[in-house]
Amino acid sequence: MKGKSGQVLVLVAVFTLVVLVLLALSVEVGRLSQQRHRLQGVADAAAKAGMLVVADQMVTLAAARQTQAAASPCVPDAGYATPGATCTATPPPEVVPAWLTDEDRATLVSPVMRTQVAQAVRIQLARNGYESGDLMVEVQYPYRYRPEGERLGLLLRLKARLAGLLAHLLGWKQKVPVAAESLQELPQRWEP
Repeated sequence: MKGKSGQVLVLVAVFTLVVLVLLALSVEVGRLSQQRHRLQGVADAAAKAGMLVVADQMVTLAAARQTQAAASPCVPDAGYATPGATCTATPPPEVVPAWLTDEDRATLVSPVMRTQVAQAVRIQLARNGYESGDLMVEVQYPYRYRPEGERLGLLLRLKARLAGLLAHLLGWKQKVPVAAESLQELPQRWEP
């Protein structure tokens, strides 16, 4: 009888060890999943911050065009058949892309704007606790740009290597790669 109770004790110890390892693995997978979800949120916020710079510039350019249109008022003939009285229809003021010219669109993708967009992305990443040494950052602005296209986009890719808690406890130096990607777009053209 004494020999069998020793076998049960060994089985319970092995079973307990297996359960603890499985529990540690599930905690590790959950933690890495949470970190990946957080990285995705940070990527979305940073890409939106970059596109906010573009949107702000779009509004500035459109406001200049609206000011120009207001400075040269149209005098309709009011039915009196005044020779030479013509009016050019203007788009609705709230439709910003409709006011942009091709020159304005070129400004939106200029090297200066690309630098400002990348800077806004990096500032947002730093606000969320990610410094450039912590992860690889790839900003593609403008993303797949065509001057005659309808949309203007920014693609942000983030790649980080996280040390696993379990790996750290076991003395492993290997890190787990985690990546996130965010595509943000704005309309650059408007057709009535």
